[in-house]
Amino acid sequence: MEWSSREIALPLGHLSEEVHVATTRTIWREITDRLQAQAPNEACTFVLVRPSRGRRRVSVILGEILWPGPGEVVATPDRLELSADYVTRALDAAIDSGPMVGVCLVHTHPRSRWGRGVGVFSPRDDWYEKRLFPTVTMDRAACICASIVIGTEGDVDARVWWRDESSLRTQPAHAVRIVGPELTILETPASPWKDHPDPFVMDRSTRLWGEHGRKRMQNLRIGVAGGGGTGSLSVLGLATMGAGKLCIWDKDIGKKENRHRTVGITVDFVGKPKVEALRAMARSMATADPFEIEVFEDWATSEGSLERLKDCDLILCCVDKFAPRVPLNDLAYLHLIPTIDMASWMHADRQQRIDALVTHAHVWSPGIPCAWCRGTLNSHLLTEEAQGGQHGIEHRVAYGLPIEATDGAEPSVLPLNMLGVSLALMQFLQVALQITSRTPNDLKFFLPEWELDESDLSAQADCMCLTSIGMGDTIRIRPVVME
Repeated sequence: MEWSSREIALPLGHLSEEVHVATTRTIWREITDRLQAQAPNEACTFVLVRPSRGRRRVSVILGEILWPGPGEVVATPDRLELSADYVTRALDAAIDSGPMVGVCLVHTHPRSRWGRGVGVFSPRDDWYEKRLFPTVTMDRAACICASIVIGTEGDVDARVWWRDESSLRTQPAHAVRIVGPELTILETPASPWKDHPDPFVMDRSTRLWGEHGRKRMQNLRIGVAGGGGTGSLSVLGLATMGAGKLCIWDKDIGKKENRHRTVGITVDFVGKPKVEALRAMARSMATADPFEIEVFEDWATSEGSLERLKDCDLILCCVDKFAPRVPLNDLAYLHLIPTIDMASWMHADRQQRIDALVTHAHVWSPGIPCAWCRGTLNSHLLTEEAQGGQHGIEHRVAYGLPIEATDGAEPSVLPLNMLGVSLALMQFLQVALQITSRTPNDLKFFLPEWELDESDLSAQADCMCLTSIGMGDTIRIRPVVME
């Protein structure tokens, strides 16, 4: 044995302000169930990983599991020995998968005769990985590798490894993010999360989602794409409920005609960016402490904004066009960031009378069919939208106005928006806090039937929401800018 119990000096570096490991719930459950079943011996596996690089966060996404074969791992209750053949096989698989694909070593600290296994890296783990990862990372500058240790009670520690020019570097990960369709955050010893300093402020809400839910609300970073009718109401609701970190995108300027349907646009903010009004409103209503809000006078689906959205744990899609939904839908599945889409619309009969009002809230997350599978997006809708706002206006309903008095803009009615946002926020509570046993897929409220229905459409077998989950930056998302 070449190591001692004294602290091993690791080549620490700084990859990003925040570092996460992300995985689907299906992959995480397979790994933990199979490894923990081998107790009291330690157990391990290699997993291929892909990067997701935001502006302030880097996530490493777990992908294909490379289980060890016979004789490739020798395990005891206090140590593991990996064969050179197993290491080589894992490295070859990563290289064959592309320049961004790295390797993650996952292993357990099980309960044994020494007591409960703790999910914290041991000195021997440090010693072994300091010798393993120079080989695993090689000179592949585009990839990031990782390691995870899992304790008896599901507690975890994690870190990433990468090449900084010619030098090997490592940084502790702050969390393991498990998605599909709900969002679970496992804090590591490096987690910066803090609870609310005055929990009584949240007392009535905490009775529903508990202390862990309160802490999660305080620390999750939530993106709001669009600050119009549904976006402004979403910001109001999130700030009031105790969300501690909000990011809002909208490039529009507040107008006097926005005031009847967009909360926060007071007389003082007419002529100013909408996001400034929403920031002021959110700060005045926020119950989290501390409360952080960033606003961006930009479309949420520009190239820079899509990069920033990768810093978020969860996104609310409040855009009012179809095209921006395409990259946001992709982001949810490629980068494992649950997204809740909401929209309202009206339908008319041949006599141009309103005969139906509809509002919906749709979760995009691994395990739930995406916008394409549900029909929220299709080529016909995108083509029609791309042809311009005036195309086919002669067939549109005037909604109480003569045709010549309309400009083709869809109507927006505050009560209908409020209903859609309420459905979306209930889905948010389920995805983020698991207040019930199941996440609904796509909720639609219909008038005049006054019915709330859940779509029962299934995913299409060849859709990217099944075939490309967790591919991260290895698949480029095309930006969409709507001027």
